[in-house]
Amino acid sequence: AFRMGALLLGLAPVVARGLRESKGWEVSRKNPTAQASSLRSPEYRANLLRGSLVFGTVLVGLWAVFSWTPSWVQTLFATEAEARPVRGLTMILFGLGGITGGALSGFLVKKLGLRRTLLGTFAGCLLGCWLLFGTNTQFSPLIYVETALLSLCFGVSQGALSTFVPLLFPTAIRATATGFCFNIGRILTATGVFFVGSLVAVFGGLGNALLLFSLMFIVSFAVMWFEPKQSKV
Repeated sequence: AFRMGALLLGLAPVVARGLRESKGWEVSRKNPTAQASSLRSPEYRANLLRGSLVFGTVLVGLWAVFSWTPSWVQTLFATEAEARPVRGLTMILFGLGGITGGALSGFLVKKLGLRRTLLGTFAGCLLGCWLLFGTNTQFSPLIYVETALLSLCFGVSQGALSTFVPLLFPTAIRATATGFCFNIGRILTATGVFFVGSLVAVFGGLGNALLLFSLMFIVSFAVMWFEPKQSKV
């Protein structure tokens, strides 16, 4: 892991030298009005709220599932030894599905547009969580299929949101505003996922608690449903 990280760090100067800034950034840099734009300006508040809400709710649902699925798998088996290989394989599927979904997200956005892609993805995340945690009380190989489909939706959502959130803001404040939305989402996630364990007793099982957290995707879906149908989105 260290060597892979060092390799990527070594590639950074090469990328920095060869990567050009966008034309939009070059234009905004020369525009005094654009340079004076501030993240605190009233005209950006609605989009800051929209970006933080859609990214934050997706991230809370996603990381609740990622963090607690191994423990949920354990509840399907009588012994830890039986559960161990299944836990490992489900997490591998989450990783592979996420990478594949992220790679496919660009093609889907180009074909369907951001709004339709994200609406379909959030609906898929909600359905996938219900199939995985709501219909399985004992292990079956179908769990692997459901995990793969759910992780694919997770991957597409992250790829598409990485395009959607920046487009909410003008070039002059895009990086700052996107970072704000993403990190508000991470703060919500860091706080929220710890409540899964405490909700297990209240809702009668880890699967039910995870189903509750999957309702976050309804919020994400609602934000996108009421998103103004702008041409760039």
